Amino acid sequence: MRRKDEIRSALLLILLVIIWGITFSLEKMILSRISPFSLNISRFFVADVIMLILFFPTIKKDFVRVWKEGTILGLLISFGYIFQTWGLVYTTPAKSGFITSLYVVLIPFVAIFVERISIRLSTIFALLIATAGIYLSNLSGEIFSPNYGDLLTLGCAIAFAFQVVSTTVLTKRLKNKHITLTFYQMMFVTITNIPFYFLSPHHDNWDFKIVAMIAVIAIFASVFGVLIQMKHQKNVGTIPSAFIYAGEPIVAAVFSMILMGERFSTTQLIGFSLIVGAAIFSQLVHPPKKSRV
Repeated sequence: MRRKDEIRSALLLILLVIIWGITFSLEKMILSRISPFSLNISRFFVADVIMLILFFPTIKKDFVRVWKEGTILGLLISFGYIFQTWGLVYTTPAKSGFITSLYVVLIPFVAIFVERISIRLSTIFALLIATAGIYLSNLSGEIFSPNYGDLLTLGCAIAFAFQVVSTTVLTKRLKNKHITLTFYQMMFVTITNIPFYFLSPHHDNWDFKIVAMIAVIAIFASVFGVLIQMKHQKNVGTIPSAFIYAGEPIVAAVFSMILMGERFSTTQLIGFSLIVGAAIFSQLVHPPKKSRV
C-alpha cells in the first residue's frame, strides 16, 4: 500500500509540474497588460477567497494550531515571489528563469541541514547534469554576467528551496493539516506583495481576458497546485520531488511553443534533454538514506 501511495503521489506531483509549466505562458500574456505585483496580489487574493469558500470550517479549526508552521511556509513562499518579481525589474526573463530554476539544485543541499540526510555522489552528478540543462535551455549557452537583478532572483531560488524542504518536514509533523498550511501561504503572498505594489510603478490595463486568466491560475496553480504539494510531497521525499520539479522548464517550453508560437534552438533542445536525462538517472539510483546523526 505504501508503494502505491508513493506512486500516486509522484504522479500527482508530475501533474503539478504540468500545471505550473502551463502557468508560465499565461503569466507572460498577463504581464504584458498589468504589473508583476498586481498579478501576485490579484492571483493570491482570488486563491484566498476560493480557499475560504471551500474549506472555511477546516481553516477556522486549524488556523491557530498551525500558525508557526504556516508562518514559516508563508514567509518563505512570499520571499520567493517577491524576490523573483523584484529581480525581473533589473534582469531578463531568460536569466530570471535560469536562476529561479536553480532552486531544484539547491534543494538537496538545504535538505542536508534541515532533514539531516546524506547525498550520494550519483545524486550530485545528476544535479550537475540538470544544472547544465537548465542553463542551456534558458540561456542558450550565452555568457552569464550577473547583475543586481540576478542577485535578487537568487534570493528567490534560495527561498523556494527552503520552502520545498520545509514542506516535507512540516507536513510530516502536521498530518492532515495541508489545507490550512496552503491557506497560510496564499494569505502571506497576498499581504506581503501589497507594500511593493504601492512602492513600484504600475500602469495596469485590465480586461475580462486578464481577469479570466488570473482566475484560472489562482484555481489550478495556486489552490489546487499547492494543495497537491502540501499533501503529497512528503510521500515522495524531498530529493525525488526536486527532480520531478526539474521538469517544469520543459513543460513551460512546450506550452510556450503551443500557445505563443515560440521556437527553440538546438542548444535549448539539448538542455531540455539533459534535464530529462538527469531526472531519469536520479530515479535509477537508490534514494538517499537518513543520517544516523
